[in-house]
Amino acid sequence: MGKVSAVRGAVKIKSDTLEDIQFGVVSLFKEIKKQNSFMDQDVVSLIISQTEDLRSANSASLLRKSIPSFEIPLFCVQECECENSMPMVVRFLLHVNVQKSISMNHCYIHGAEILRPDLV
Repeated sequence: MGKVSAVRGAVKIKSDTLEDIQFGVVSLFKEIKKQNSFMDQDVVSLIISQTEDLRSANSASLLRKSIPSFEIPLFCVQECECENSMPMVVRFLLHVNVQKSISMNHCYIHGAEILRPDLV
């Protein structure tokens, strides 16, 4: 019987353009997949948050359009505004079916590594 594990990640987006947001979310998803060796069909759901300064596009919509075979529930929310928080960031909380209890590799890329140096 399988188990659901969660993996986190974040990417710093270069600029608030559709192209840069799409590049960031696709890069983050591919890196999480690569580091954790799962298939698209293993994904249960993905919660995405983006900072309020990213207004050009919905990250979930861009990811779905970029990976046509991707048919899992995606949910995108706006990060709460906090003093001294990093701008231009998209975060993932991905739920994945795994065969046994394993430690997932969390991924912080393109400048987001400073958010969780303990996990990278």
